[in-house]
Amino acid sequence: MKQGIHPRAGLSSQELEGVRTLWETCNQHDQIDIKLNWGTLSNRPPGITNDFLYYENDMIVGFLAIYSFLSTEVEISGMVHPAARRKGIFSALAQAAVAECRRRQVPKLIWINERGSASGKAFLTQLGAAYAYSEYVMELRDDVQAASAAAAPAAAAIALRPAVQDDAELLVALNAAGFGMPEADAREYVAQTLEGDRERTWIAELGEARTPIGKIGAMIDPTERRGFIYGFCVAPPFRGRGYGRRILGATIALLKEREQMAHVKLEVSVENEGALGLYESCGFRTTSANDYYVWMIG
Repeated sequence: MKQGIHPRAGLSSQELEGVRTLWETCNQHDQIDIKLNWGTLSNRPPGITNDFLYYENDMIVGFLAIYSFLSTEVEISGMVHPAARRKGIFSALAQAAVAECRRRQVPKLIWINERGSASGKAFLTQLGAAYAYSEYVMELRDDVQAASAAAAPAAAAIALRPAVQDDAELLVALNAAGFGMPEADAREYVAQTLEGDRERTWIAELGEARTPIGKIGAMIDPTERRGFIYGFCVAPPFRGRGYGRRILGATIALLKEREQMAHVKLEVSVENEGALGLYESCGFRTTSANDYYVWMIG
């Protein structure tokens, strides 16, 4: 009989199903939407401990996941069954995750707390994690038709093409300009996104000259038919001309028509009113918000 914490370097189909059941139970009980990246959870790199299960009598009652995008920081999210709370389960899971991060010499831990989770906020406050920023979770409405940039005049047509390894330097420059990433972080981030099986990165090109003007990415989950848009930026010289709307429309078309995604989501900074307005005008609606807390252990 399984009891206590079980670290995992990849989850089995049975374990994923147990985590999903726990996730649905917690969401329904607390009326929230806990951020778990199912595409990532089902496609973990071998040999690296990123997931921690907590069992009571063979039942998964606690779960914590590490998401590593850079060698200098990780994101963490997790949950505990409503009937198993106030037993120190999440604290035990957190201690195990922190020990793993220390072993990897990762100094920066970013904890994700769905805004409606009072218990999560209380835990992070007690931990000493500092609030950093918030993001709205937005989902494309079911009644929105995928728009294609191909309908634009030929002289100003925008085309999306899959990014390849030869685009690495271009992607590094776009990430640095669009998100203020240090070059070293941008290079590491680009390497990860180009290599992931469930990652999609597209280069946006303008006109017959096929001038690269931006990039956009998505994580896909074929099982759940969910696509999560991220890493969207337009190069500074091309901003304010309506290109962002057309790039987003073309991306939605790719996800819904080519990738057969039934649900499309994204996150946007609460302070980024321009991006929020763009997404709303393209048919996205806010469904929840996540608060991010930083705890340095280095």
